[in-house]
Amino acid sequence: MIRKEDYAKMLTGEYEILKQQTADITHQDSLLQPQPGGNSMNWVLGHLVDNLIQILKVLGGELPDGLPNLSHYGYGSEPVKGDEQGVLPLPELIDAYGSLTDQIISRLDQMTEEDFDKEMDFWQDKSRRGYVAFFYFFHNTYHLGQLEQLRNLAGKTEKVI
Repeated sequence: MIRKEDYAKMLTGEYEILKQQTADITHQDSLLQPQPGGNSMNWVLGHLVDNLIQILKVLGGELPDGLPNLSHYGYGSEPVKGDEQGVLPLPELIDAYGSLTDQIISRLDQMTEEDFDKEMDFWQDKSRRGYVAFFYFFHNTYHLGQLEQLRNLAGKTEKVI
């Protein structure tokens, strides 16, 4: 069983990786789309922010004020192919990621281990809250790993981590 303190530590580590992978990346860089297809860094970051919202909901937390409209980045959304309507500036996405990370850690601090281990509905069955949160964390990690290649696409080929 994963403990809530371990979960918070992993989230903090992922936020640090995100900041390293987006350092010196411009909004225009974030719109570059890999060829022959795939998602831009902008879409990946927006999707990561949307995923953190799902984690916070699983934990029963309150969304922070001022979150941007992320409808362009949800599950099954179309790739970001340019600076079109609904596409958010890169710094706004990074700030939202940081704000949500802080909010999730704050929520974890408020919870007991029993709260974290409580069963909840998940898809068509019941699962422990910690498992559901970890499922979304895995999804987060998957997309976070894409940032390295997208950073390279923007011409930033130095070793980051």
